Amino acid sequence: MRYINTAPDLFDAVVDSIRHHRSNLGERYHSERGTDRVTAGQLTNVGGATVEVLALVKFEKKVRYGQDDERTVQAGASAKCHGWGCAEPGSDESFGTAFDLDADTYEIAATAEPFVQAAREWAQAHAEKCRAQSYTGR
Repeated sequence: MRYINTAPDLFDAVVDSIRHHRSNLGERYHSERGTDRVTAGQLTNVGGATVEVLALVKFEKKVRYGQDDERTVQAGASAKCHGWGCAEPGSDESFGTAFDLDADTYEIAATAEPFVQAAREWAQAHAEKCRAQSYTGR
């Protein structure tokens, strides 16, 4: 039987990203601020360029002197066109509500789905009208 490479489940990928961040807290080279990007889909436009949909997981740490630090996580999405000469290369990064890092990972991951759906709709509409060529230079 042949192996068919399929995309990972978006929900599980967001949950894994949050769990990985939690497990590495306190490590030597671990950054507590940053954004993880998980590919949620790719489309090819009319000219041959790729339009990519990304699920985003943003981690932040607010230092409050005299109190415990506040660690938050937000889930969201964006879409980008990787075409050469594209006039509208990407949608805005949009995020949901900020959760405490200790909140339920499944609840946080569920908030990403409406944003990913909106980014997929933008990417589909963009892929239908964009004539940008795929970049082959270098």
